[in-house]
Amino acid sequence: MKHTIRTSLLTLALGALLAVPANAQDLSEDVKTARAQEAARIAVIDKVSQTFVAIGGGSGVIVSADGLILTNHHVAGSRPVGSTWIVTRPGGIFERAKILGTDPRGDITLLKMEKSGPYPFVEFGDSDAIEVGQAVIALGNPFGFSKDGTPNVTVGLISATHRFQGGYSDAIQTDTAINPGNSGGPLIDFQGRLLGINGRIAVRFGTRANTGIGYAIPTNQIKAFLPQLKEGQVGHGVVRGLSMEDTPAGGQGARVSRVRSGSGAASAGFKTGDVIVHAGGRPVHNPRRFEGIVGTYPAGDTIEVVVERGSERVTLEATLEARDRSASEAAKSSRTGGYLGVRLSSPDEGGAEVEEVVAGSPAAQAGLQTGDVISQFNGTKVKNVQHLISLLTKSRIGQTIKLSVLRNGTLETVRVKLGDKPK
Repeated sequence: MKHTIRTSLLTLALGALLAVPANAQDLSEDVKTARAQEAARIAVIDKVSQTFVAIGGGSGVIVSADGLILTNHHVAGSRPVGSTWIVTRPGGIFERAKILGTDPRGDITLLKMEKSGPYPFVEFGDSDAIEVGQAVIALGNPFGFSKDGTPNVTVGLISATHRFQGGYSDAIQTDTAINPGNSGGPLIDFQGRLLGINGRIAVRFGTRANTGIGYAIPTNQIKAFLPQLKEGQVGHGVVRGLSMEDTPAGGQGARVSRVRSGSGAASAGFKTGDVIVHAGGRPVHNPRRFEGIVGTYPAGDTIEVVVERGSERVTLEATLEARDRSASEAAKSSRTGGYLGVRLSSPDEGGAEVEEVVAGSPAAQAGLQTGDVISQFNGTKVKNVQHLISLLTKSRIGQTIKLSVLRNGTLETVRVKLGDKPK
């Protein structure tokens, strides 16, 4: 038995020797390189962590020396413009920050520190230059774990780009672990540059925890809206009067199925049968991609659109109009009925599009999302916002309603238990 053990040990020893590379120097250099990369990553995380703030149970990041802060609307936008939040910087430093502007559809709120600074800040990266498979880092306050303003850190990859998720019309998708509380925090590259603001996760079976699919609002989109955010009023653009459909047999582009007479689309020169192939210099694969590109521009901007018309290509210039938005919250504008907790607009194709979901509302608890188009209410086809409000007026507090919702081209059913109107 002892001879067998000795033989086994000798075999293992020989195997270990054979496993050593012929050039041990190569192994040593690889270890040095790995350690240097690790040290550089730690240094980047330490530097960006100084720009992090915890706010309202979520996260935020300082983006300028004078103390501008970016976070999600669903984190800090529940208070009116001009009001303040107490934010926590690393080390448990509490400071006051004022809301300058908010973008419910784009899910971004801009604040500014009341002190003059200077503050450490993260630099903007080019979100259009990111690639699938690129390594990224997320900093945040998951489940409120950051008690002293020091962020939690997770590392992952870019899973996809240009994802259309309603209000997140041009989102970055990442498998970096993102959980409730990470909302509003930065998604950065390994050079410490800001690529996006984390804000949404895909959930399964009603569990609000990391599933490996998270979405971030890209920095290039945010930069386009910064001037409006600083002024307090944000309006996303849209091409009015344009109806689109997929091209046949899986072809590329978005086919124009209808152009409403007298609309902005008609003025721009769109014609039924046109196939949109480029918008704003970016390729258009389908109608969702066109809507996603347009959603990254403020109202009033003009974008160049290339269409295939028969055998020729035609370049059009479309001036974007502001998306219609109901002046008040649906069902809150009526004196009777149950409370849903959304703000709505009326799309060209009918129904009621969700522009904002009020935090903690019945709509939020049921999983309604910005960009959802409510097409049916308990089996009744919804014509527009006012029609939906009239249907809600006839409902009652505590009633569970069934909504048919068009989400990213797929029809889904959402059941909502209506609540009482907040005071």
